[in-house]
Amino acid sequence: MIREDVTKSLSMLTPGSAIIVEVSIPPSKKIKFKSVFVGFLPKQFMLIQLPDLNRHVELTGNINQGVACTVRSIVEKHEGAVVAFVTSIERTITVPAKMIVLNIPQQVAVRPLRKETRIDTQLNIEASVNNSLLKGIMVNLSLEGCLLSAKKEENVVITKEDTITFAITDKALSDITSIKGVVCNIKSSPTIDYFGVKFEDESYDVIKNLLMKVMFSN
Repeated sequence: MIREDVTKSLSMLTPGSAIIVEVSIPPSKKIKFKSVFVGFLPKQFMLIQLPDLNRHVELTGNINQGVACTVRSIVEKHEGAVVAFVTSIERTITVPAKMIVLNIPQQVAVRPLRKETRIDTQLNIEASVNNSLLKGIMVNLSLEGCLLSAKKEENVVITKEDTITFAITDKALSDITSIKGVVCNIKSSPTIDYFGVKFEDESYDVIKNLLMKVMFSN
């Protein structure tokens, strides 16, 4: 990939974009953390936010020059895309803010994330619909919607066009709350109901954050 393509791909990342950084520590240890993309100068360097080392004590002593790291992000252009690249740490700085200086990568991978792309999940959810509470599972997820499953409940009646609000209850994703959508289809088995949900626009940022965490959790 020529350098101009690298610059074009990196330009898809806007200042303030959420990124996932995975630091590779010899011989085989990997440490993953969430950060923020600050910006870059073509052919020179890029800047990302240094995480709070009091909360990420495993990073102490491992953010050093030459340490390899992988950076991933979901960007909004072209109906969503995953941007990923491998680079190395040049240094850390504290002025004007605590940041990590990264070398410009040799190549950048850009993979379209179309709205219809579904990612399989098994996330626990708690939902509110028609003034009733419901516990279930998010079976799959896309930018536009998801599939939920729940055990049949006699006191919970759900129909198409109902508004549903739910949160992820798995500990690692407990900050994912207030996802709002509309039930667009319903399928049932003798014991389980399945609900197709289309997200409302106000939940876009929450869904984008959830996709980041689900896609880059391994």
